[in-house]
Amino acid sequence: MSELLRSRVTEALDYLRLNTAKANLDYHLREAQERDLPILSVLDNLLEDELAARKERSIIVRTKLAHLPVVKTLDSFDFDALPSLDRHTINTLQTLAFIDHSETIALLGPPGVGKTHLAIGLGMRALQAGVRVYFLSAQELLDQIRAAQLDGIPGHKQRHLGNVPLLIIDELGYVEFDKAAATWMYQLLCQRYERRSTIITSNKAFAEWGAIFGDDVIAAAMLDRFVHHCHVLSLKGESYRMKSRNPGGKQVKGKSTPRVGSA
Repeated sequence: MSELLRSRVTEALDYLRLNTAKANLDYHLREAQERDLPILSVLDNLLEDELAARKERSIIVRTKLAHLPVVKTLDSFDFDALPSLDRHTINTLQTLAFIDHSETIALLGPPGVGKTHLAIGLGMRALQAGVRVYFLSAQELLDQIRAAQLDGIPGHKQRHLGNVPLLIIDELGYVEFDKAAATWMYQLLCQRYERRSTIITSNKAFAEWGAIFGDDVIAAAMLDRFVHHCHVLSLKGESYRMKSRNPGGKQVKGKSTPRVGSA
């Protein structure tokens, strides 16, 4: 490629903001010359590089907007510690078909058994597939509800939470909702019902949700919608944090007590 032609191509890539293709142009031109590759192969390689870079940047942005407390993957989950967990169900959920079908997931169990890890892992799979995700704890949700009520425009925040394709609500059961907040939560689940997917982690069985929301009628109506198309996983086992804190049945000095409420 002549210097004039190379300069024109570089300027065009720069103008089109194909920065990765511009950076890799010389490499692919040299490779094409050394391996006697057709010019179309050079173009294909440049576009492949550009698309990969843009996909990676998009995942980074979506992950930041998802408000995840930490980044965890399903690959790093210790399934051996929970032999009762149905691996087939987890593998099915990893396909993200539940999002296509606007289904819900309930991860139930005591603190420390990996509910939050699984929820985040599924959220990361969704982000990598280009799905928008938003994560918040039950306390953060309650704070948002109260702030919206004080602003007098509860519909604004409710629309945001109602429209995100995958909403993850973590640690339901550690804070109590008053009737107004419970009604707000019920309306949110109604908006998402058969339209969007929701994952909820909780240390409380469904029969105890009436105590969380302070109203058995609202809780029953909420569950009627949430459980209709729900994958329910009950996690049983010893807390990971307690095992790492007390590996041999003896207290390890210098370790702080785990925060109650972490899932």
